[in-house]
Amino acid sequence: MAPDDVSIAKIAAGTFGAFVSLRFVQGSMLERAFMGVGGAALSYYATTPAAAWAGVADAEGLIGFLIGVFGMALVSKVYEVVTLLDARKLADDLWEAAKRKWKA
Repeated sequence: MAPDDVSIAKIAAGTFGAFVSLRFVQGSMLERAFMGVGGAALSYYATTPAAAWAGVADAEGLIGFLIGVFGMALVSKVYEVVTLLDARKLADDLWEAAKRKWKA
């Protein structure tokens, strides 16, 4: 990424969107901070393609804000799913499926 590609408006909009979303997610302050950073990063990298896809390249601020809000919610839900998974059982199930497939 060239230095002239950095847009303060995109960074601010995505970060503010993620900050607004913090009110609606659960977790410790550290977990929420990481989710906020994840939402802001998702917003920064997805804003330009999303605005181009939607045909509103001049509304990157709004698109960035919305992706920040919903990106933070997405990061939050992914984190919740990961914490709910029983990793040991999942690994055992995958191992059994692999053994059945290759008859080992």
